[in-house]
Amino acid sequence: MDNKDKPSISEEQAYFDRNQAVMALARLAQKHGYNVGIQIDPEQPDWPVLLIDLPTGQVSWHLPKAELCGEWPDYIKKWDGHDSALKRQRIKRFILKNRGEKS
Repeated sequence: MDNKDKPSISEEQAYFDRNQAVMALARLAQKHGYNVGIQIDPEQPDWPVLLIDLPTGQVSWHLPKAELCGEWPDYIKKWDGHDSALKRQRIKRFILKNRGEKS
């Protein structure tokens, strides 16, 4: 199939998919005992922040309030100031440490 034949999705659809994946990740993290919760960013109150404390560090995403699914606990700790680059490093380290390989 040529690129021209591939179905395309809008930016809005791509972000919706990303937001669903983030919430699924957060639910799995919560199920496995990781600290997960929501904080309200006073500068963007319609975009709550979903935070997860991974063993490799805190990670977070702004999500549109209208797309939040279900109930989420309040995140009590403070945002640690990480930027997107540091978040990506923390996620990558977490993935590499948890490859499911048997020792």
